[in-house]
Amino acid sequence: MKILSVANFSNYNSSNTALHRHWALEQLGSTTAVDTAFKYSLFNRIVKRLFVYGISFPFIDTSKVNKRILDEARNNRYDIIWIDKGIIIKKSTLIKLKRINPDIRIVGYSPDEMTKIHNQSYEFLQSLPYYDFYITTKSYAVNDLKNLGAKEVIFVDNAYEEKFHFPHVLTESEKKRLGGDVGFIGMWEERRAESILFLAKNGVNVRVWGGGKWLEYYNLYPNLSIESRALFSEDYVKALCSFKINLCFLRKMNNDLQTTRTMEIPACKGFMLAEETSEHLSLFKKGKEADFFISDDQLLEKVKFYLKNNELRESIAENGYQRCLSSGYSNRKTIQRVFKKILNCEYSISK
Repeated sequence: MKILSVANFSNYNSSNTALHRHWALEQLGSTTAVDTAFKYSLFNRIVKRLFVYGISFPFIDTSKVNKRILDEARNNRYDIIWIDKGIIIKKSTLIKLKRINPDIRIVGYSPDEMTKIHNQSYEFLQSLPYYDFYITTKSYAVNDLKNLGAKEVIFVDNAYEEKFHFPHVLTESEKKRLGGDVGFIGMWEERRAESILFLAKNGVNVRVWGGGKWLEYYNLYPNLSIESRALFSEDYVKALCSFKINLCFLRKMNNDLQTTRTMEIPACKGFMLAEETSEHLSLFKKGKEADFFISDDQLLEKVKFYLKNNELRESIAENGYQRCLSSGYSNRKTIQRVFKKILNCEYSISK
């Protein structure tokens, strides 16, 4: 099977989840890559800003992504084109793809909530009806995507990348450099900041990797360690392996019920303490494969409990890791299930 993989492969180094999905596609067929990274010129920055205020203009395709996609389709007969968050992919490009090859399956994917205006673009809204399938990790967005014009929407859980997210054996110096008692890696958001400050006020040692607005809390409490940067590449995974407890917060602006860290933390055999949702409870057994909280008081109670119970905490982390393997939460297994649906046949991994 021949796959054309279209995504922004240039951001976040080897932590790039679009790149991780591309690696999985390479295991599932003969795969060619088209990088959608393009420069946000002054004009494109203005276009992006105006779109949020309801004024729509198309981007200038500075990297000629749409032309490169069509050139590939003319020179090679692909079975599937996988477009990862195609915010600069034009409607006309998808129409022309079908004219070039009527049998090609055009598949869109995004880990973001694409019914929210901050994730959209003029091109995305115009082109959405021309995808054969659109894949979302947001169960609550399925009907809304259909209302925006998507023909067929498939919900999948988030996934981890088995080549990147896996348990590491670390030295004590690495654990000291990256980890600690309780850790969070990610962007600032008001509600998660309130929870972290609540822990720190109550004597818990918390370390945050993220930079940005987190720096406003620098030196606020002696037991709150705010790092000046986010973590990418191998250090991100090593940090997940280094913390005794990894906090998993959800993006309130996206109404998340799960997130990429939902899978990545257990896949690294890290102990995960996450916000309790229906989807989290369906993915990992509470108190057996991960644990969850519904309030800051309960978060504090569970943090103190698990810091005192090393064997139980390590057992839960091991069980969570095994659940990732047994339930097929990897990118490769997840995309393989998607291909079975869209190809309407039993599909075997070719490599």
